[in-house]
Amino acid sequence: MKMRIALPTLCLVVLAFFSAFANAQGLPLSIDLTSIRAIQTYNVNPNATDDTYVLVTGVANGKECQDRVPKDKTLEAGEKHPAVTDKEPINLWKGQLDKGEFALFTVTLMQGKGQDQALIKKFVDELTHADQKVVERSKKTLTKADFDNLAKDALNADRGVIKNIKQTFSREKNTDHYSGQFTVILWNDNGKLTKRLDPVGLTFGEHYGNDIKIYSKLKNTRNNVLVQDNGQWAMQQMEPLNDDQNAVRVKMLETEYIKQPQGNPVRHVTDYLVEIQIKNNGKPETWELPDLAQVPGIDQIHAYWNWAQ
Repeated sequence: MKMRIALPTLCLVVLAFFSAFANAQGLPLSIDLTSIRAIQTYNVNPNATDDTYVLVTGVANGKECQDRVPKDKTLEAGEKHPAVTDKEPINLWKGQLDKGEFALFTVTLMQGKGQDQALIKKFVDELTHADQKVVERSKKTLTKADFDNLAKDALNADRGVIKNIKQTFSREKNTDHYSGQFTVILWNDNGKLTKRLDPVGLTFGEHYGNDIKIYSKLKNTRNNVLVQDNGQWAMQQMEPLNDDQNAVRVKMLETEYIKQPQGNPVRHVTDYLVEIQIKNNGKPETWELPDLAQVPGIDQIHAYWNWAQ
């Protein structure tokens, strides 16, 4: 008995096969900014708000990326006024990664108007130049060893720039303000997404205490984040992952002492929480915190995680 398949049916079967094969290999991905919360603003005036914007530098599919979000305006942030919420997320990148391909992005939160284009370009160029020295960054595809080296070396390259950030942006120079930074890597590992987020960590000062310091960490906040529920504002503590574990939050803090015309300098803290979400084929990816870094005797407020994946 001979089996006959009509030509249109055969074509549909072939197309479905190749479509399924392509979908198994290529990953349609996006990185969305789902929250920017000002726990304490950079602006020292009572009931103040900050103008904020985000700088994105990196590489995806072998193509360089330098972007400012939003491009030609700022986002207002205050203790009772999140600059971004998950109701209106902002896309930082969207694209497809084929088998072995990767995307690497450094995300920097700034406060200010962003009007000094030359200074911003100088900073972005310094980041890009430092990252371009990372060997794995110039490759089209990665192995597991390449992925691990890329994460480590890209983070070190960014830290090399951020440790001198006050030489570029400072209150005394009346410039915009660097708030914090983290790196995101997405890699198509044979049809499966491997991801990692690394906060730039402590870049000035000491981890604990009230002295001058600058850090971006994955850590619990204090019970000092104003959150609105049914029209009422209340203080809450927020963890590095949201309740559904499909968004990760980076805490960005600076402690400084501001000089006064008379008297001693005044201590001021700028404290922000930035949340992102990765979507794979339109569905949010979940996150894990695998490495808890805690000094014996330090409470949970001062504990932090080195990365998320």
